[in-house]
Amino acid sequence: MTTAFIIVLLLVLLFIGMPIGFALIFVGSLGILLVGGIDAFFGILSSTAYRSVNSFTLTTIPLFILMANFISKSNIAKDLYDCILKWIGHIPGGVGVSTVFASAGFGTLSGSSIAATSIMSKICIPEMVRSNYKPSFSAGLVASSTGTLAVLIPPSVPLILYAVQTETSIGQLLIAGVIPGVVLAILLVVFIVFSSLNKNTVIEKATWAERFQSLKFIWPMVVLVIVVLVIIYFGIATSTEAAAFGALGALIIGMLLKRLNVGSVVDAFKDALQQTAMIFTIVIGGYIFAYFFTLSGVGQSMIAAISDSGLSKWTILYLIILFYLILGLFMDLIGSMILTLPLVFPIIVSLGFDPVWFGVLVVLLLEIGLVTPPVGINLFITSKYSKIPVEKVFYGSVPFIFILLFLVLLIVVFPDLALYLPNNM
Repeated sequence: MTTAFIIVLLLVLLFIGMPIGFALIFVGSLGILLVGGIDAFFGILSSTAYRSVNSFTLTTIPLFILMANFISKSNIAKDLYDCILKWIGHIPGGVGVSTVFASAGFGTLSGSSIAATSIMSKICIPEMVRSNYKPSFSAGLVASSTGTLAVLIPPSVPLILYAVQTETSIGQLLIAGVIPGVVLAILLVVFIVFSSLNKNTVIEKATWAERFQSLKFIWPMVVLVIVVLVIIYFGIATSTEAAAFGALGALIIGMLLKRLNVGSVVDAFKDALQQTAMIFTIVIGGYIFAYFFTLSGVGQSMIAAISDSGLSKWTILYLIILFYLILGLFMDLIGSMILTLPLVFPIIVSLGFDPVWFGVLVVLLLEIGLVTPPVGINLFITSKYSKIPVEKVFYGSVPFIFILLFLVLLIVVFPDLALYLPNNM
């Protein structure tokens, strides 16, 4: 009864708009008080806030966020898109394909679904509309693909959080998203090219001089990201050290290109501080809520019930996939992950599934939720920056949502899509 009351209270608090970090802290603390008593309440709360974020590996998050902010303030996204347009915009479907590649590229540079979606909405959608793409198609492509590519292709803040919460290798998880991200980009490109064959969706062909000139401002940042990935993959340094190198490199490159000044650097630090504080508050709340579930014995009871149910491991996996797809309709990605992993992850491990593989799968599933109503934050972000009604954005996203679901199926059927690179690090 106590557990049911706490869960209902959490849902009510989230429904009325309380930030998920504070909601988790409140209901988790109340649950600990009711189940464990006053001694457990003070014992856990006196140390959890410090211990849950006092982690060398967790510093990877603010460093990658800082790197992303330096890159964003350097206005590289527009240069990246213009460069890709000059190279492939003249082929059938070239503008749409350029949007996919630019989204993948800037997603790699930023690592943030929301940041990538907002910036690419302002840059890509007007160009696609000018090139005779339907506004709904253009907005749907950006809303559904940009954020997903950003969280799959490293650096990815959700994958880092998953790694910390489950004590899985950050380096392996970051690398695990590379092949699924590339496969998603290929699926999107194939769909866009075939849907554009009978349409005039090309732009004027650029000269070779213009193409090479367009590389001027983007190649240093691209090289920086490649170096960071190489450092992680070959184990030259830890993920935290690679993130620190990336942040410093992005700062230096931005200054040398004269894209960053004192004001923009200060703004980048402020934004990184705000984003980190938000994420760490959710992490603290998640730990407190997890302590409550441990004290209540709900997790152990669920594992025992599932073991005794007679269901196959694949049936249970499909039910978990359905659970995350439904959860994504109502909650944001990070909050959903922090809230559910203390319960779901032990079940996944007990069934013998690979934790790295499941990390990629769960991030992809929750990202799909960001482009589905009623919450669908990427839909609203795209609508806001493109001035296209949100219902048209969702209508245009539908075919791309099916592509994302097909990628989920591929990862389930072919686990090596996520595990090949980590297993060979």
